Amino acid sequence: MTRRVALPALARRARAAALRLAAALPPAAALWLAACGNASWEGVDEAVVRRVAEDAGRHDTGPLFAGIEGDLLLFAFLWAGLLSGFALGYFSRVLFVERAGQPAGKPGGEGLRAD
Repeated sequence: MTRRVALPALARRARAAALRLAAALPPAAALWLAACGNASWEGVDEAVVRRVAEDAGRHDTGPLFAGIEGDLLLFAFLWAGLLSGFALGYFSRVLFVERAGQPAGKPGGEGLRAD
């Protein structure tokens, strides 16, 4: 058997206000999205960096990777990260696993104690 504890009046009012706010948020968000749905938002590059560069007398030189755009650019960065991660992991075995004078099959943790 559970016993209900009566909430103080202030807590009841705060709970009721929170429920009203939670009920009002989805319609307000839908209204805001409908009003701003077609608006064009400038990125930091366009709004800040380009303006500061033009004030300093610099001009736009174009993208670094001109032929690669959209998902192809993301795919290229994915493969670059995978290959560099593999290379770093493979060559770090020399630091953590293999020791000079020990074969690669023997773990490097054996015989490393200083006693």
